[in-house]
Amino acid sequence: MTQSTLGDIPGRGARRLPPRAALRPVDYERAFDVLERCATAPSLPDFREELLESLSSTFGLRHVSFFAGATFGSTFGDTAPLTEGLTVKMLPEYHDRWSRYDLFGTPAAMRQLVTTGVSSLAELRAQAALPASADAYVRHFLQATWGMQTAAAMRLELVGGHTALVGMFDSSPDRLGHHELATLRLLNRQLSAVTRRLPVSRRHAALAGLSERQRQVVRLVADGLSNAQIGETLSLAEDSVKKYVSRILTSTGCQSRMELALLARAYA
Repeated sequence: MTQSTLGDIPGRGARRLPPRAALRPVDYERAFDVLERCATAPSLPDFREELLESLSSTFGLRHVSFFAGATFGSTFGDTAPLTEGLTVKMLPEYHDRWSRYDLFGTPAAMRQLVTTGVSSLAELRAQAALPASADAYVRHFLQATWGMQTAAAMRLELVGGHTALVGMFDSSPDRLGHHELATLRLLNRQLSAVTRRLPVSRRHAALAGLSERQRQVVRLVADGLSNAQIGETLSLAEDSVKKYVSRILTSTGCQSRMELALLARAYA
């Protein structure tokens, strides 16, 4: 697929984006640095923390956020996103006034996010005039209130068909140039391969890391069996079952058999 195919948005006044920049050795180094930090994350919470920290250290992006939702549209309403830098202070006003007008919820941005994984304010402005509501979001909220001249988003695919949007902002209009955006697009493909398999919570990750025998015990606990019944089913002494259950509760952070059962049913 060519750059013109990705960049042209139908409509009067649409303009083509400049040709996509070729990646330089330093761009690959940046991509590998981020991937190295994120690829071994055991759960989505661990991944998003590593990603925001690595974007800050590798690209100099200090104002970043990680929103997630069951659908693309619902990500903008995430009530518990991870935020760093000024996005922490921006969040209340964003939820109160601006989430429905987010630049990256516009059709042009959505198309770019689906086809290339990354969308930026500079690219969208190069294509065509922004919708009035999105333009107000940019001028009044991002720029006038918070001084953000650079804005970009990366779309990641999560387990179960859910979606994440990583917001990246900076006071410098030149923070994300053609090379940086090309690097982020390379990262998007690689990072989505990671996030599509990650458990959504640290408890789910702990559950997935149990031994086969421990998982058998968990399944029977979720079915409502007592320790004696589990022992009979698995040919184990009841005291051994008690030890298994105790260790599993410690590993998963669950406070009771009921909590463990609910976790197991949600993970099934």
